[in-house]
Amino acid sequence: MKFTLFALALCLLCVNALVVPPPSEDSSLDLDGDWRISIEDLRIFDATYKVIKTALRSIKGLNCVFKWVAGIQDSATSFNRNVIGCGVTASKDLTNLINANIKIISTCSSIVNLKSEGGVCANTDTEGSKISNSCFIKTLRSVYSLKKQVANVITLAGKLPTTGPNAVACVNDSVSTLVTYYTAFPQNMVTCSKLTSS
Repeated sequence: MKFTLFALALCLLCVNALVVPPPSEDSSLDLDGDWRISIEDLRIFDATYKVIKTALRSIKGLNCVFKWVAGIQDSATSFNRNVIGCGVTASKDLTNLINANIKIISTCSSIVNLKSEGGVCANTDTEGSKISNSCFIKTLRSVYSLKKQVANVITLAGKLPTTGPNAVACVNDSVSTLVTYYTAFPQNMVTCSKLTSS
């Protein structure tokens, strides 16, 4: 009997350890849409996830995250425009990279829309405002998804030829600029997580 109670208490302790405490007193959870998460999203020791979560706990951190998301969106849009401006026939790898950037632009747009009027994070610009649970959850989920998409683009960019007949200087310069900006994403989230005062 004692062993059974001990096992039950241990199970409850483990389950409670995975629960994320709410960032504010607002208890309205908005779980509309696709709220399912994959197993890889539940990695407990993922440093980037923890950093993003920390950044979203303050108004300054939240606004910093939105600023960098807008920067990634601009970088992806510029890359696609520059590659098209190069006037080269896109290889399969380059087409995959462009398509992955289109997904990033879409994800960034949906994150930026969270802060627009009518979005769940619309009231986070005023002094003394609080981050609602729905804003926290949707932003965390979207930014973590963006992080995975950015990592995918960096991998795809590494597959592009840098020398030989299929390498074009214009495309290589655009890819280099894109990868440099995308590689800075985790460090930018660390910077945002240090902005703790609201």
